[in-house]
Amino acid sequence: MPTARDIAAWIQAELTGDPDIEVRDVNAIDGARAGDAVYALDARRLAAAEQTPAAVVLVPRNLASSLKTLLKTDDPRVAFATLVDRFRPPDKPLPGIHASASVARDARIAKTASVGPFAVVEPGTQVGERAVIGAGCALGARSVVGDDTVLSARVAVYHDCRIGARGLVHSGVVIGSDGFGFAQDPSGRHMKIRQIGNVEIGDDVEIGANTAIDRATFGSTLIGDGTKIDNLCHIGHNCRIGKHVLLAAQVGLSGSIEIGDHAILLGQVGVKDHLRIGARAIILPQSGLSQDVPDGTVWFGSPALPRMQREREFAALHRLPELLKRVSRIERKLGTDGAEKERPTE
Repeated sequence: MPTARDIAAWIQAELTGDPDIEVRDVNAIDGARAGDAVYALDARRLAAAEQTPAAVVLVPRNLASSLKTLLKTDDPRVAFATLVDRFRPPDKPLPGIHASASVARDARIAKTASVGPFAVVEPGTQVGERAVIGAGCALGARSVVGDDTVLSARVAVYHDCRIGARGLVHSGVVIGSDGFGFAQDPSGRHMKIRQIGNVEIGDDVEIGANTAIDRATFGSTLIGDGTKIDNLCHIGHNCRIGKHVLLAAQVGLSGSIEIGDHAILLGQVGVKDHLRIGARAIILPQSGLSQDVPDGTVWFGSPALPRMQREREFAALHRLPELLKRVSRIERKLGTDGAEKERPTE
């Protein structure tokens, strides 16, 4: 069983307290047991951890304790994630193709890959080393799944779409369904415009359950390396999402939107088509974007505006009831009661 000294070496932490205390597992503070490692980001949480039987606490470098063995790091959350992988490595199925899977003869499946029950792999598809294709997945013709990428059960990857290495795609995701493209003919009917592009997803991308990513009309819908997409998001055709972008639950992107690297869109943000959201911009929850967002700015509201402008407007709205009362008192004092006196007719 590893000791606090061992763990300090794994995560390059400064150790204070008992270096020989044994650590058997990871846990949250409120469920900590003897031998567990937990993390605390501030003094209040550290005080709570001190009241538990936890063996060690990962903390920022500025915290101290006389009651617990501490592992001090620059970022306890990142260090704790490393410990989670050490103590609770994810289950991975054995390599091979399940007897009930349907795999085209010319599909190229790495010998170290796993294809689960009732999966369908169409002609020309490539599945990389150590990749996992979960039960009931469907890989369209000429699709590509990179090395070490995991598709959970019932993921659909349409034809010609590509997913990079070390990705994680949760159940119910649809990659490469048609973009919403229609043209109205003279009789008023909506005629479908065929979507003949694809979706290309970079390395280290995670996509949450029941998210849909539309294929491009022409060219590619692009998702950059390291981007993380939450559950129930929609990404329209021809969007170009940069690297290390975060999209929280229920974000909806219309077509042809460009998002810069490291931008963050929080829950239920909706974005009009053909807009650009700059690098490191932050869009706060339930915002509706109808104009471009410069790099590094924070916007919110519907329609969304820069945060400071919106906050001034909200502050003014909070003062509106009292302002109306003051106006009413002034009108009564002047004897107008909100209406202009009639001018005498000539």
